[in-house]
Amino acid sequence: MSPTPPPSPPRPARPSRRRVLRTAAAAGTFAALGGALASCTADEANAAAPKAPAYYPASYDKIVEASRREEKILIYSNTSQTNWQPVFDAFSDRYPWLSDIRATNLGGSAVYERYYSESATGRSPVDLLANNAGPLWGDYAARNVASDYRSPEKDHLPGWAELVPGVWTMSTDAVTLIYNRKTLDASQFPKGLRSLADIVEAKPSRFRGKIGVYDPTNAYGYASNQGYTANVPGGWDTFRRVLPFTRPDHSSGTLVEKVVSGEYDVSINLSGGVAIPAAEKSGGLLGWSYCAEGTVIMPRAASIVKTAPHPNAARLFLDFLLSARGQAAVAEGGLSPYRPGVRQDAMDSFQDMQRRLGADQVHLYRPKKVPQDVMEAYVTRWEKAVG
Repeated sequence: MSPTPPPSPPRPARPSRRRVLRTAAAAGTFAALGGALASCTADEANAAAPKAPAYYPASYDKIVEASRREEKILIYSNTSQTNWQPVFDAFSDRYPWLSDIRATNLGGSAVYERYYSESATGRSPVDLLANNAGPLWGDYAARNVASDYRSPEKDHLPGWAELVPGVWTMSTDAVTLIYNRKTLDASQFPKGLRSLADIVEAKPSRFRGKIGVYDPTNAYGYASNQGYTANVPGGWDTFRRVLPFTRPDHSSGTLVEKVVSGEYDVSINLSGGVAIPAAEKSGGLLGWSYCAEGTVIMPRAASIVKTAPHPNAARLFLDFLLSARGQAAVAEGGLSPYRPGVRQDAMDSFQDMQRRLGADQVHLYRPKKVPQDVMEAYVTRWEKAVG
């Protein structure tokens, strides 16, 4: 289990407009955001442009200068404001005229549905989509709505950083489990699903209905479940042992809350981007673990849409997100960076997980469009295992 990171140093006070952003976006209500933020100050608007890395094209200065006229960025995402805020702060420190960054916190499928509905009318205000629902990125790619922008950071990232055309990996969050350290004996702290199967089968009446699991009818739930059964040896056998003790839920937040309350002893197959910070801020109540027998990595990705009203600002934001400084900010927000050599101590990086678990035990989920009949067949098999 990862050690608790040292506390972050206190942050200087931010302008009131950013406090409004934090409150409004955390509520996940886009309507509350409209007109809530003040435009940048004259000093911010006229701030000197930072020097781009030497490997950026000479023409990049044109993107930077054009972004001054755009001033803002809107992101539809299913990522919490806690995760986003260090990224937004670091980005606005680099580009002060782009402090008006707004992000929703929608359900996984709602991120796409809202954009598809708006773009059908020709009037979508969004610049980027950000999500960790793998199968939905596959459908998105098939629609050919992503910008064809090639980030100059691409050659400094793993080959899979661009997961599908126009969709760029933001973080590589492990699929984890979380448990209540007060309701379980220390001997019952699981180290993975196979370990959990041994624990619950030893006391079946004690653990019946006490394990939370992501519902596979949800896009993230399908990906996290299918990623395990498709990649981890004996995955379905382990599922058949554990699933009779489970109850399904539709969000990582709910799965965590029910472990906190003691309604569940353990929740499995949920995003480490939610589970790990929750455990490490719980004062010792919660513990968490990767799956020792094989851990699935669920990429959280971002994409600029072709219809972005602020395309230059969106390009700056995407490039920053993929840069070393941006990846360090991603880690500060509780998500797992993957760019090699990023200096940070907040979260295990993708490379840390490979070293900790063994490269052959870390399985990267690759987004692809899943036909409805394939998903339905998987859910049917999953439900039979539940019994």
